[in-house]
Amino acid sequence: MGIFAKDKSEAAVPETVRSNGDTAFFGAKLSIKGKVTGSGNLIVMGKLEGEVDLAGELVVAPPAVLNGDIRAVVLAVSGSVTGTLAAREKIHLEKSAVVSGRMATPRISVVDGACFNGEIEMKKPTDVAAPSKRTDKK
Repeated sequence: MGIFAKDKSEAAVPETVRSNGDTAFFGAKLSIKGKVTGSGNLIVMGKLEGEVDLAGELVVAPPAVLNGDIRAVVLAVSGSVTGTLAAREKIHLEKSAVVSGRMATPRISVVDGACFNGEIEMKKPTDVAAPSKRTDKK
């Protein structure tokens, strides 16, 4: 592949993220445990375990594997996520997405072929910032 050629993973990154100068990239060979916070955008291709709280867009690109609580303005998933996902505007699951857990968002889009196991809570955008904890009384 030439220096200016696009690889297939770049196609999964939305144009809004690619054009923004405040975007961080987390490569496929990296692994993080802990908490990630910030006001910019983040593209993840590696392994992340813990909490993500962004005031921007989060792109989970293949072969990414995320485990934990994830909050962002927009979430675009084409990798694997297990945990709680909360988006203030929208969650988008691409064909290669594998999501297990709970999603809270006012809008969702799912491409045919995406895999989701769990529950979805859809409320007004102002109500999604902090998903409610499920309280089952037995």
